[in-house]
Amino acid sequence: MESNTITPSAMRYSDQYPMAAPVMELNYSSCLPSNGSVYGPNAEIRIPFNVPTDCFVDTKRAYIKLTVNSNVGAVAWFLDPFAGVAGFIDNVRVVSGTGSILSEIIHYNELASVINTSNSANYTQSVGQINEGLCATPLTVLPVGDNAGQVALAEHLNLATATSATFTHRPIGGFWNADKYMPLGFSQGTSYVSLTLAGVNTPMSCLSGAANQVPDWTISNVEMVLPILRPGNEFAMNFRTLLASGMPINIHSVDFQNTQQTLATSAAGGTQAFTFATRKRSVKSIITACRRNASLTNVLEDSLSSRRTLGISQYQFSIGGVRVPSAPINVAGTESITVASGDIGQLLSNHQQALGHYNSNLRAISSDRLNYARPSASDDTLSSKCVFAVDLEQYEEGLSGKNMASQGLPLVLNAQTGAGAAQSVSAALLDTYIIFDTLYTLDGVSGTLMSSN
Repeated sequence: MESNTITPSAMRYSDQYPMAAPVMELNYSSCLPSNGSVYGPNAEIRIPFNVPTDCFVDTKRAYIKLTVNSNVGAVAWFLDPFAGVAGFIDNVRVVSGTGSILSEIIHYNELASVINTSNSANYTQSVGQINEGLCATPLTVLPVGDNAGQVALAEHLNLATATSATFTHRPIGGFWNADKYMPLGFSQGTSYVSLTLAGVNTPMSCLSGAANQVPDWTISNVEMVLPILRPGNEFAMNFRTLLASGMPINIHSVDFQNTQQTLATSAAGGTQAFTFATRKRSVKSIITACRRNASLTNVLEDSLSSRRTLGISQYQFSIGGVRVPSAPINVAGTESITVASGDIGQLLSNHQQALGHYNSNLRAISSDRLNYARPSASDDTLSSKCVFAVDLEQYEEGLSGKNMASQGLPLVLNAQTGAGAAQSVSAALLDTYIIFDTLYTLDGVSGTLMSSN
């Protein structure tokens, strides 16, 4: 008769632990910009990847270190509560050694704000504040959305008058989220990352009573740290033999594409259709963040995190004429934390599902009920933390998103907006981020690294 007993793992002293193979030697490469040392608004910072031959890069552990210099005396400036130091970076582009674009994210700082809002409050107020300059009270802080500004910003990180502070930022995007090590040491040429800085008024704000409301900042001491893994000679030779055989090396990741539309000042309340463009083969999800145009350059507001609901009471996306979801998603904010008179849980559920495809940690929210989705009556003066999102992935593995490449399917956001003050009075910018699967392919014969999506 067979015994049904088992020795618990805590008592199996004869277990043998396998060694990881192949053996790698880990070190870190500090990559410096190739086009200067001090950068002002709208400047480009180009950082070549200093990767030795026959080495891999663990891009998930890479980070950027930089110093923010506030050059205005007698005035304190405050970082955006959820963008932090990423608020200074408007666009990010990763380019291969042969000139192929591997990843490009427009309005990177707005995406960083959305992602940091979608992290847990504990992470935001601890790691996020220390590393990236995020706010100390993420659950209750309300990004400044009133064009009259505020007389106090206790929750925001304060850059004292004419001072400097150094931060570290973990980059966002497909290249930095790959499921395998990047074989940059086996590719042709030198790959690099290009950071385009934001406009002068975008990343910081000041108090309404500040004597000097003209920002003056620079970025210096920029450094990208890359974890480098060097295999042994035998593995390196075998890997090159594999490449020479013509077999392509494929690496999967999830990336973002930005596409934009505007809501005009004169638009009346009612059904609005916003058409966006994308040609991605596997679209996992879609998120739309709305901001008032006037907020983008107003130093009295948090230009990146002061999102609006535009008085939207319900929304759904249309792909090739098919409504997704079939019934509109209801949105109705509330002014009370304790009184459940609003309908915002469905909005948050779609928010979490959509961003969870990039990182499973993004299924939280740094907000309470009061500040997540403000009612339309407050939309002109009070910001919200919500986005309008939908999940399109059939399975949680493989390339199983919506194919929007060959069919020419139009992507339309159908929203029931409010009128007047419920529409933020002035024109609004809608940033839609397409979350999609991407494959990085290293051609073994030519050594060319490229992306296909």
